Amino acid sequence: MTQTKQFLSNPLRTSAAAVAMLCIAALSHADRQPGSLSTIKTSPTTGNIEVIHRLHNHDAEQGVIAVHGDRSLTLDKLEGRARLALYVEERFIIASVTDDGIGAPLALALVGAELDGDYILVYQEYNGELPTRIAVQNGILRDVFPEQVNHVNISTGAEVRSLTFRNDDKWLSTDLE
Repeated sequence: MTQTKQFLSNPLRTSAAAVAMLCIAALSHADRQPGSLSTIKTSPTTGNIEVIHRLHNHDAEQGVIAVHGDRSLTLDKLEGRARLALYVEERFIIASVTDDGIGAPLALALVGAELDGDYILVYQEYNGELPTRIAVQNGILRDVFPEQVNHVNISTGAEVRSLTFRNDDKWLSTDLE
């Protein structure tokens, strides 16, 4: 008898194997947690600060529909991408941090949005250098999905600093020196 047949001939082992397979199957179909990834970095070509927000298409589309109450909106159309980009622009802020607290927000320019496979990318740009101490507010989709977790990576040359927004986080800050 082969080892597989010997293993499966024991009813307890057969039940354990069945439970293990069911658990693996359930995990493979588990819902993905809503989240976004925003990257802040200096453009090597322009020297400007680029902000790229990466959201899953399904989450972003459901968010735009929920916020605007318009079930006809889709990210496949320019209007849907434009509304999402404007939504992101309102909910993502970078500000300087001073000894007195959070300073004025940086003037981020909205560049646009494009589909990239299962994701949508929203682009912003800042014409200047980042202050040495910054605070970030990232409320993207957090008003639609309470479990939304937003990650922000700030690339400063060889180093990357990360901020993670969960629950009621409003402003998170970091030193870039």
